[in-house]
Amino acid sequence: MQIKPEFVPQALRERDQWVLWKTVAKNDRPTKLPFQPTNHAAKTNDPETWCPFDVAVNCVSGSIEGIGYVFAESDPFVGIDLDGCRNPQSGEVATWAKEIILELDTYAEISPSLTGVKLWLVGKSPLDRGRKIEVDAPPVGDKMPAIEVYDRLRYFAVTGWRLRGPYEPQERQQQLEALCKRYFTAAPPPASAPFRSDDAVMQRAQKYLAKLPPAISGQGGHNAAFHAACVLVMGFGLDESQALSLMREWNQSCVPPWSERELVHKVQSAGKQPGERNYLRNTAPDRWNTIQIPRYTAKPEVLKPQPKIELLTDAASRYIENIKSGKTNLIDTGLPELDYAIGGGVERGEMIILAARPSHGKSAVALQCVHYWTEQGMPCALLSEEMSALALGKRSLQFLSNVPQEHWQTRVDDLESHLRTYREQRADCIVIEGCGSVDVVCQQIEQAVEQHKVECVVVDYVQLLRGEGKGRYEQITNVSVHLRQLTTRLKIVLIVLAQLNREIEKRNKFIPVPSDLKETGQLEQDADVIVFLVWPHRIDSKNPPHEYQMFISKNRNRPINEPAVVVRFDPSRQRLLQQEIKDNPNYNHEFDAFSTEAF
Repeated sequence: MQIKPEFVPQALRERDQWVLWKTVAKNDRPTKLPFQPTNHAAKTNDPETWCPFDVAVNCVSGSIEGIGYVFAESDPFVGIDLDGCRNPQSGEVATWAKEIILELDTYAEISPSLTGVKLWLVGKSPLDRGRKIEVDAPPVGDKMPAIEVYDRLRYFAVTGWRLRGPYEPQERQQQLEALCKRYFTAAPPPASAPFRSDDAVMQRAQKYLAKLPPAISGQGGHNAAFHAACVLVMGFGLDESQALSLMREWNQSCVPPWSERELVHKVQSAGKQPGERNYLRNTAPDRWNTIQIPRYTAKPEVLKPQPKIELLTDAASRYIENIKSGKTNLIDTGLPELDYAIGGGVERGEMIILAARPSHGKSAVALQCVHYWTEQGMPCALLSEEMSALALGKRSLQFLSNVPQEHWQTRVDDLESHLRTYREQRADCIVIEGCGSVDVVCQQIEQAVEQHKVECVVVDYVQLLRGEGKGRYEQITNVSVHLRQLTTRLKIVLIVLAQLNREIEKRNKFIPVPSDLKETGQLEQDADVIVFLVWPHRIDSKNPPHEYQMFISKNRNRPINEPAVVVRFDPSRQRLLQQEIKDNPNYNHEFDAFSTEAF
């Protein structure tokens, strides 16, 4: 849906409380997640990640689908979201929603799904937090009719497709309170209900839960949700059904909300948690601050391995059958010189390290592999911790188009034509930014394999990822082990970019060795293939800019046909120039000593 910025209320446009949003698959369901103009995640509780209205509007393109307004305690606005109330074909609004729209008589617009209506009014929500309640009415499409009310820690996607009525949010405190009383006020427990009754305990647990901060994606959301479930189950002694009913309410303030399956999993996991129970159940609210609450932390799920058992002689027999049938598991990288050097290519389940000093072309080599693999119909994923998707897009334009960069401004039509041709001839490569930790990287790779059938993955670059451990050595060791295990389990080709330390710059000859890998020796151990990359022109500008060197220091599963090769590099196109291998013309005999000196 195209945004109509000119129809967005001026009162909202004046505030620097805007984010961008795009749809991201989360557990097999599309979720609108907020982003900054830098393409990093935005947070509804961090004004530093918000931007002015004009900036947000100008950033809507590509994967960014729209803009959103963040509700904050500092502004006077309340948002009402009426879900599943509008027929997207006829535009007819359900009677129950129409009554609310007319009663509030404030600015209202159509939601991006076309099946809902969002309203803004001036007031203060009488509810203790953002709330959602389903409405007993026929559903519209796959959206269940529901009412949501928020005045902080939430954003609404904004379209500008306004309904008839006021052009600006109106002061409607009295009408808002009447709406909340009608739909959200729960009947209090009987006055005679004893302090220890289930009704009284549930009410106290609900009040305590309202004090807990919501779970925000990228800010320890898993632990926050697990802690909330543990407080209900362990602290108040609620059973699974009782805890779930309260978690569903609290979930509406989470960004994004958890699925029902995830809530059930967290509550059930809380029930298995060891430790003291019922420590809050019979404690009066005025004594809560005297109770030391444990800090519950969700343990990462450990995948149980499924061992495969086979006779050794049977495995050998299968390999003979592959030889007889001419079968090969090798995958070309698209770099003939490299393929020859490492015995014909790479295999699924292999972890390949491309290592170099900064600005020596690691990303260019990895991108060239991606361009080749997508051309062969193999979906890819690129997890970038260093470069933004926009920068990678620019690199790709340099690769796919022969239009010199200095002429891009005047030859945009040619660029778009070249990109169309490129896109039509290739499988997709998805770019994932800002994972931060190896746990998130592994989660994203698993989702990419499951949802997009990704076969080849690039991680750029490994030393920017966090892992468990006290120091950087332990953390990068942990990162390497996780990536190794994931590669083997998913049977993907994984290219891991890595930086070399400065020791190499102190030598007479700029020839890397495995110990040059920064911060851990685990990378050397876990990798199947290690390729060191050197661009001599970066070392000394007197060296020709088109000369590029590759050193093969490890090839676990195949022979190293050539320990070191020289190829041609075109910096303006960000590509290695391919040439046919005939009698190894690319081999430089000056590197004869590499295989003996380097180890």
